[in-house]
Amino acid sequence: MKMTSHELEQQLFRVRQLESNVTFQFSMISKLMDMNALALLEDTPLTLLSYRLLKTVETFEEMSIADLGRHMVTDNAQISRAATDLAKKGLVVFAGDPTNKRRKLVRLSPDGLALMARIAPRFTARRKAVEDCLGPDVIASLHDVFPKLVMHFSK
Repeated sequence: MKMTSHELEQQLFRVRQLESNVTFQFSMISKLMDMNALALLEDTPLTLLSYRLLKTVETFEEMSIADLGRHMVTDNAQISRAATDLAKKGLVVFAGDPTNKRRKLVRLSPDGLALMARIAPRFTARRKAVEDCLGPDVIASLHDVFPKLVMHFSK
C-alpha cells in the first residue's frame, strides 16, 4: 500500500506523539533494562524476579514475604512462589520470626551469597555504564524526580 505525502505526514505526526509520551518512554526503557538484566543473568538459575528478591534480601539480610512484597511492589503470592523456588535451589533459607509465629523470614544461604557475589560485578558495571552515559547532573536530577513519581503512582 502506497501512502500519499499527507498520509505519511499524519503517520509521522502520530509516531512523534507516541515517542514523546513520557510514560511510553519509561515503559520502553523499563523493558530494555529488563532485557539487559536478563542477559546478565543468562548463565544463572535466576529469573529477573528471583534476582530482585535475592538482591532485596541481601540488602536487608532477612525479610518476611509480606515485607518483600511491599518493598518490591509485587504480589505476595508471586514473592512466595519465587522464594520457595529459590529455597529448592538452595539459594535462600526460611526461618521463623521470633516476634510472630505465623511469619517466616527469608535470608540468603551461603550458596545464595556466593551467587550474588559472583554476579555483583555485572550489575555494578551496568550501573556505572548508565551513570557514565547520563552524567552526574542527570543522575542527581533523577534521584530528585523518582520519589515524586513514586508518590504520584502510589496514590
